Amino acid sequence: MNRLFLPALVTVVFLFESIVVQLLSHPLFDVYLLVPRLLLVFIVFITIFIGQAEGMTYGFIFGLLYDVTYTELLGVYAFAFPLIAYLIAKAMNIFHKNAWTASFFAIVAIACVEWYAYAIQLVIGRTMMPVQTFLQARFLPTLFIHTIVILVIAYPLKQTLLKWHEKRGESSAM
Repeated sequence: MNRLFLPALVTVVFLFESIVVQLLSHPLFDVYLLVPRLLLVFIVFITIFIGQAEGMTYGFIFGLLYDVTYTELLGVYAFAFPLIAYLIAKAMNIFHKNAWTASFFAIVAIACVEWYAYAIQLVIGRTMMPVQTFLQARFLPTLFIHTIVILVIAYPLKQTLLKWHEKRGESSAM
């Protein structure tokens, strides 16, 4: 059961993200396009506190699932999520692994993925949204709401991942 904890938790986050999309489509939010990136936040934390291989693996698998479920272009998120995990793993050779660093990198990852997705859509002609509208209606509100969420969940998420990683290490040593 210990082996299935992390895959189950990532799956729950993936499914929870679709519920959040339904909640954010309420008429109250018509002015802003809040895009939940909880899965990306989770992948960043996995990369930092568990390891690069796990972050890239979950990034690819769930990025592909994200593409199949939410987008019409296969490969956009399947490429972006593992790339973010790889870059963060390399950056962690310089930075300390703590909740503040993970929070910072999660926010940077969200910013990068938002710009990447917008640029891809713009290049292939699937959006006509001007940059100013993108900034005001989608980018800044998404970063703002995620900053609040990350500040609330960062420490408990870090502790949960470290505890699971420690238990996994103990069970594999037996």
